[in-house]
Amino acid sequence: MLFLKIILLLISFSTIFAANTLRSNYYIQNDFIMLSDIVPVSKKNDRKLFDIDKNRHSKRIQKKELLKILHKSGFDNFTSKHSYIQFTKKSPINTTYIKNSIKKHYKEKYKNIKISTITLFPTHYMEELPKRYTVHFSTKAHLSNKGILYIKTDDNKKIFFKYKILATVSILFARKNIKKDNELTNINTQKKSIILDKFKAMPLEGLHVKHYQSKHNIKAGNIITKRDVVGLFLVKRGSSVSVNFNNNAIHIYFSAKALQNGRLGDTVSVIKRNGKKIRVVITGKNKAEVQ
Repeated sequence: MLFLKIILLLISFSTIFAANTLRSNYYIQNDFIMLSDIVPVSKKNDRKLFDIDKNRHSKRIQKKELLKILHKSGFDNFTSKHSYIQFTKKSPINTTYIKNSIKKHYKEKYKNIKISTITLFPTHYMEELPKRYTVHFSTKAHLSNKGILYIKTDDNKKIFFKYKILATVSILFARKNIKKDNELTNINTQKKSIILDKFKAMPLEGLHVKHYQSKHNIKAGNIITKRDVVGLFLVKRGSSVSVNFNNNAIHIYFSAKALQNGRLGDTVSVIKRNGKKIRVVITGKNKAEVQ
């Protein structure tokens, strides 16, 4: 209980700190910058801070100048990691189709993802979207909660967008240390729901589809990714294999000795009791069927 209280307190402090740290870029609705574009204020206390030049759609302001204005307005606890703060006017475009494409892309990668919000902005101001276009992602886009995509028009013009999603995914963690070549089971792994941030490789979402074994030692608490595992050897060289032969009218089982290691779906050689070698397909733990 004490540990939970400490975690909640740390989250609270980090949220307060983030709220009082100026972002590098703010998106605004108008051709001018209001105090309310930076901090939540009432209409009575709101005021215009800057105008944006007519021929431009953004404005950069020095950190010192902006902090001074905020201080005079009663907000003296703000800080900034950036020398300049940029304000960019939002493009008046309908991005619903692109956002739906983002949602579809991530749902194809993560079967149990839950997406809360998607934010999306073009890298340059746009008055309107092209009538026809396709949406494209980088190869590893799904490994991060933010990135850059582009839309491609019929004349091969590319228009780039920055996006960020807030989502949770259920992925597999090592419950305890897992040694190399050990089978992954519900005993040494556990499923947890976490906020999607950034992964080095595609994480495993569960053990319900395939059988896995570790490629190397995996420490307790680590996320298990596809780089960490290989298919489990369901048949090992020298083991006894139950072989199924099914030819419509004929359906028989016999035992044979495996001459090779094999994973699910692999074709391996086995030797029957009479010394004859045949090729079989692995169908389960020490089970196979004649090709």
